Amino acid sequence: MTTFDLFRRAGVPAVAVTLLSLTACSGASGTAASPTVTATVTVTAPASPAEPSADPAASDAPAADTPTDSGTTAPTAKPGKAGPPIMDKTPAPFGGTLQSDPGHDFTKGLSPSSDGVVRGQLVAMHDENVAEYRPIKFVKEYGGSTSGHFEGPPEGDVTAFAAPIAGDVVFLSAVGCDGKDQTIDGDYLGSQRCSRDKLVLRADAGDLRALITVKGGQIVKVTEIYAA
Repeated sequence: MTTFDLFRRAGVPAVAVTLLSLTACSGASGTAASPTVTATVTVTAPASPAEPSADPAASDAPAADTPTDSGTTAPTAKPGKAGPPIMDKTPAPFGGTLQSDPGHDFTKGLSPSSDGVVRGQLVAMHDENVAEYRPIKFVKEYGGSTSGHFEGPPEGDVTAFAAPIAGDVVFLSAVGCDGKDQTIDGDYLGSQRCSRDKLVLRADAGDLRALITVKGGQIVKVTEIYAA
């Protein structure tokens, strides 16, 4: 087998062979000796093939999920879990659940609650006539039946209303008209009647918790609840 056959079997595509010397010598016997060949071989190896790119389709492992922008906005906040409905019957001043207003459409902005009595907090005045209010519940603490604090709907809950304050509204304050007295009855409800202007000021301050009577889409009575 020749040297070139060896290179071909080894898969070497390019071989450069340079013959440097060729010498024939006579042996002592006078016979011609076999020629001696000295050769320098330069082999050009094939370039290493590039690593083939991974084909996800050929892999048994599933391709990783690629995050995409869905283009959708966060879901609109909704009213919380429904409690007892607002009705004409007066709720317990220190009740431990939030009232609900079944059927009220909270997606159309603030509007009056259903007619009835709401245990709620007047949180703001939108103008000189319209008050915003939200249902509240009482959370008891140690010390007595009226020791504790009121809480409104949790964050993200859109249960809120707004209604005009009637011109002849009845406002019964639990701290007097100047906010310096304790004017309550046996149920810790306000007993001193004060002016509509005083009610507007208290409502605008956002710290008035009361039984709020709504009739015909207007606030017609506000009886403040006193909590120690």
